[in-house]
Amino acid sequence: MRRRFVMMFIRQWLTVGVITAVCIVVMFIWLASKMTELDLKRSFSRPAMETLLDSYSVREDGTVHLSPKLLKQIEINGGWLQLLNEKGEVTYSYLTPSDVPQKYTPGELVNYIRRLQPFPYRLYILIRPISGEMVTLLYGIKDPLDMAARQLAEEGSSSEQALKEAEHGTESIAWPDEVNYVLQEHGVGIQLLDQAGKELHSYRLPSGLPDVYPPQELVLRLEYPERYGVRLEMSTEEETGRMWLIHAPYDAAPGIQLTAIGPTVYNEVQLLLYGFGSVAVILLLACGGLSLWQGNRFGTPMLHVMQWLQNLAHQHYKEPVGRRGRPRSKRRAGRLKWRYRPYAEVMYTVQELSQQLEHHELEREQNDRMREEWIASLSHDLKTPLSSIYGYAQLLRSSQYEWGRDEIAEFASTMAEKAEYMDELIQDLNLLYRLKNASDVLQLERHHMNMFLKEAVTRIAEDPQWLSYEIQWSPASDPIFYNIDPKAFRRMMDNIIINALMHNPEGTRLKVSLQKGSESEFSVHFEDNGLGMDEKTQANLFQRYYRGTDTESSSSGSGLGMAIAKEIAEGHGGKVEVRSEAGKGTVIIVMFSYAENV
Repeated sequence: MRRRFVMMFIRQWLTVGVITAVCIVVMFIWLASKMTELDLKRSFSRPAMETLLDSYSVREDGTVHLSPKLLKQIEINGGWLQLLNEKGEVTYSYLTPSDVPQKYTPGELVNYIRRLQPFPYRLYILIRPISGEMVTLLYGIKDPLDMAARQLAEEGSSSEQALKEAEHGTESIAWPDEVNYVLQEHGVGIQLLDQAGKELHSYRLPSGLPDVYPPQELVLRLEYPERYGVRLEMSTEEETGRMWLIHAPYDAAPGIQLTAIGPTVYNEVQLLLYGFGSVAVILLLACGGLSLWQGNRFGTPMLHVMQWLQNLAHQHYKEPVGRRGRPRSKRRAGRLKWRYRPYAEVMYTVQELSQQLEHHELEREQNDRMREEWIASLSHDLKTPLSSIYGYAQLLRSSQYEWGRDEIAEFASTMAEKAEYMDELIQDLNLLYRLKNASDVLQLERHHMNMFLKEAVTRIAEDPQWLSYEIQWSPASDPIFYNIDPKAFRRMMDNIIINALMHNPEGTRLKVSLQKGSESEFSVHFEDNGLGMDEKTQANLFQRYYRGTDTESSSSGSGLGMAIAKEIAEGHGGKVEVRSEAGKGTVIIVMFSYAENV
């Protein structure tokens, strides 16, 4: 049972460990995907272009293959792609607008990338050698926020005039087209800073923005907008060095959702909280589920056993049953249910206890019934000789008659015989009580068992009352010495032999033999070829107050003879066994062990 519980707990905690490991692996996979998502949100161009070139391959038919998922995202963002060879020629294009060239000179490409030459799109470039060929990837996107900031910086003074009018609440303001678009579509705020980063003018700024920007502040807001929840675009006037800032809501940036599982995250702290929080919740749910499962698995059998024991206390010995009328711990085939198997020993022990208590209760009821019957029979047996004694006593005390000496002697003889019979019944009761409740009743002496048993058997065989029966004695081949109480042991022999003769017809053969077993055991066999016994008589043969008579024999007797014989045998360290079958005789074996001899 201990090993079973140890193995069960090992399996359970291994299960928890596997669940934990799976959750951690899933968490790190999710964190990695969300980190990619964050990078794409900060600057879609860098991680997206790296991933695109990682997926780059040329099929057998010469066509280019790129990641369909990222191509779809580029389409959602409103961007386009071009692949250039070493000569600057476009070898692959995706959603490229008509105003984008199909071939680039070295200086032209540099000017577009560094934004030294006007270009209608923000351009990103990634160059990598693949299979011995230098592959150039261009990613372009028309970013309205960037274009609005550039337009404000290009128009300079006119933009400043519009900003001043907006500060004073003028309703009709001539904003440039790109600026007017982002004001209406994204609800952006505009801020003008001098070369030192100090605010000159502003319009519709979100709350919490500073009016003076150190260099580090601008860099952080440009590179990590998720920290502030506001996207920043900036453009600088070439002549004055003044800076135009466009503050837009964070979700105004081109969106990206590469992972379908989990919420959209905006920064690393939120990502870690989501990741570790999810693992913690999953582990809590797993541990909670395991706790409920364990409580049900361990608690249900214990409650069942407690209810069973409570029923035993109220003398209900059957196992509690379920709605279908069968024991709750058993399946239809009689086997223990899965949740009760760890407690198999407990269940079997309680079941054995219930059976023993039920058996003892039935035995007690049977003993009570037999005792009542025995008391009635004993009362009758005592009443008959007592009536004879009382009658003769009345005759003797009567003054109407003068009895002769012979008549008085005859009356006295009858009265003595009846009194001896009554005394024998009382002595049987007293002896049985003493054997049951005293450990020093027997006075043991060492005897030669062959000689002692021969004398006991011969004494009954020569009794005129039993001359019509055939009684045989068979000694052991080797001498056996044993410590016995001669009087009690003789009483045991008499009770067993006379019981065998009394309940069988005349002519029955009874063989008594002493047999040597192992070096430490021997036994006395009483074997007859008489009527035998049924199962009920065998079961009650050594019960007190039981009279196992057949239809032809007398019912007289105390009903204690075989019970006394059994107690005497057990008092000498022996045990009694009976084998019988109706119509085929009976064998009673009394076995003794030297190890039990005192």
